Amino acid sequence: MFNFLENKAKEPVVKVLARERTQYNDIYVIQNGDNRELWFKGNGDYFLQSRVNVEKQKQLALVYSNMMMASLLFCPKPQRLLMVGLGGAAVTNFLNECFPNLKIDVVEIDAKVIEVSKKYFYLQESNRYRVFQEDGRVFIQKRKGQELYDWVILDAFKSGSIPYHLKTHDFYKEIRAILKPDGIVGSNLYGKGNTLKPRDTKTFMSVFPNIYCFEDEERVATVLIANGGKRWSEEKINDRASIFSGMPEPLSMKEVVKNYRPGKFIEESVARFDDHFSEKGFLHDVEKENRSSVKNRRYPIKNVH
Repeated sequence: MFNFLENKAKEPVVKVLARERTQYNDIYVIQNGDNRELWFKGNGDYFLQSRVNVEKQKQLALVYSNMMMASLLFCPKPQRLLMVGLGGAAVTNFLNECFPNLKIDVVEIDAKVIEVSKKYFYLQESNRYRVFQEDGRVFIQKRKGQELYDWVILDAFKSGSIPYHLKTHDFYKEIRAILKPDGIVGSNLYGKGNTLKPRDTKTFMSVFPNIYCFEDEERVATVLIANGGKRWSEEKINDRASIFSGMPEPLSMKEVVKNYRPGKFIEESVARFDDHFSEKGFLHDVEKENRSSVKNRRYPIKNVH
């Protein structure tokens, strides 16, 4: 990570293309050489949300986004995807390109994030690739009883935190209710700056019988994948990676699977995350959490340089 504003004087190739302040985020779009990036500012620090190489738009540029493709080992032919948190649309644009029959729903609370993704990050909606402006949990509650998803990606971030109501046992139960029985959830747990991974893992394990952790050696990114059905052995995961085909280079499932970390972050002594809503009610507390810009957040993360 780096502070791009400090680097701006030293690196003339870095340009701020846009800045938008909303009730939810302080948004920057920058051009850093061939890379176009989306950053959120909060608590005096900057958090990278998305990156696309403008010369190689069909490739995934960030470690976490490549790691999230481990989900495809468990769901190689997804039909319906829900992504909570749009960012710069890098992941969904990539999947839209790779799977021409995949129906993609994205829910993003910040209208300006949607706007800059369309203007600067090549987001193009269609009849099978739709973006909804709404809180992710509210959206999921409304989807109960409708057509089920077979893949959900959780990637909703503020600067310096993840909204707590998108991290609880109760929320994961709501996700499971809109998933097919063998459906999967892929959750972006960030990198070194997130110390709450054991609690997040325990919370997932309270709802889903199977948990699979993927983390690169430098701990830049951690992805947790959860599913129902039978438990996959490490051997089976490796076998699936060796026969998986159809993904554009340089993405390699054989390389992705090297980051599988069985048993990591499983700690019985930690407490899971549960809902704790005030007497003012669910919707009031959700809106407060989404707008929160205070330092004492319930799911804090740090920007580790």
